[in-house]
Amino acid sequence: MRSISVGLMLGLAALLALPQEAPAQTFNPRDISGYWDLVAKPAGSLNALSNNRPPMTPWGTEQFNKTRSQYSGAALGNKVSVPEKDWNDPIAWCDPPGFPRILLLPGTPGIRFLVTPDEVFQFFEYGRTWRELWTDGRKLSPDAEPRWIGYSSARWEGNAFIVDSAGFMEASWLDQYGSPHSDELRVEERYRLVNRDSLEVVITVTDPKTYTAPWVSDRRTFVRVPTPSRAAFKDLSENLCVWSRDKK
Repeated sequence: MRSISVGLMLGLAALLALPQEAPAQTFNPRDISGYWDLVAKPAGSLNALSNNRPPMTPWGTEQFNKTRSQYSGAALGNKVSVPEKDWNDPIAWCDPPGFPRILLLPGTPGIRFLVTPDEVFQFFEYGRTWRELWTDGRKLSPDAEPRWIGYSSARWEGNAFIVDSAGFMEASWLDQYGSPHSDELRVEERYRLVNRDSLEVVITVTDPKTYTAPWVSDRRTFVRVPTPSRAAFKDLSENLCVWSRDKK
């Protein structure tokens, strides 16, 4: 009996000594919580939804011809360069950038999602701004007061997190090139986790008063970061536009 026991023990030891197969890594495809940084666009890409902006309506063209910025004359523009004193980009005097522009700003690309049972909070590093993405089943209200950031409801369809937004005021631009929008603007975002640390989003802008067709964005990617390194306490920095400080 002793020899059998010794043999069993030696056999068990030999099995334990074999290389163990690592457990398969899995992730929750709905876990969008945490901090995310926008991946830089490929060289040659414009800082807009895409390089394929739809033709504008006469009303949209009229509004676009009023824009003046340091980027006038770029691929999305139709004007010659204008002196800085004539720029009229709303963020130049500390107006909020609006949406979806704030999501794609290259200078302050940080966002954070905080998930609760009835809503998802989306925090932006730019301007310490946040959105409430309601997931309690409510519909977008046609009577919502116009906002810089709009009014949003959200839902899960499979593993896609879909956000629908309306109720935007006309004062903001869709991008730094002055692409306009009206109060008929509707925005859809479709977020999808490719893996635990890569979050893709495709944005569709629909505004029949301004554009002759929906404007679908390029697929953009955010990468998960444990904590932002741009602030001393590893949180989103206090990136505020303060006229009295910044415009002296």
